[in-house]
Amino acid sequence: MKILVLSDSHGQFSAMEDAVLRERPDYIFHLGDHQRDARKLGKRFPDYPVISVPGNCDLPLPTETLTVRQELGGVPMLLTHGHAYGVKSGLLRMELAAREAGVQVAAFGHTHVAYCRETDGLWLLNPGSIGYGGSYGVILIANGQAQCYTDHV
Repeated sequence: MKILVLSDSHGQFSAMEDAVLRERPDYIFHLGDHQRDARKLGKRFPDYPVISVPGNCDLPLPTETLTVRQELGGVPMLLTHGHAYGVKSGLLRMELAAREAGVQVAAFGHTHVAYCRETDGLWLLNPGSIGYGGSYGVILIANGQAQCYTDHV
């Protein structure tokens, strides 16, 4: 299974389209900042389920939860924009929340800087900004295990 992870699209729809066409994922995660872009992407590509969370620029303030726990292919994941975890100041709060939730992948955005690291069975994945720089992340799932990486369109 392949999951395309996008964040911080900020209305730059064509880069999102390019990433979908390039990767042909089974699912798409959009981690906020312009969540309406995620809805538009779902209409453009109805065969790819889109799961999204709001970001700090998704005004008015969203009523949805800022963090979603999702499980696909036997892999538990935490999805969030990241601002509520202070990811611009460091990743400790994000990592602690992910470990407390018992997930294998914590996907977040907000910083606009791509980041991918695995430590002791936990992947921290920030796809960077698809809108400003064209970066995105990919989660590959096989046999209940995840592998992650980042790339650019």
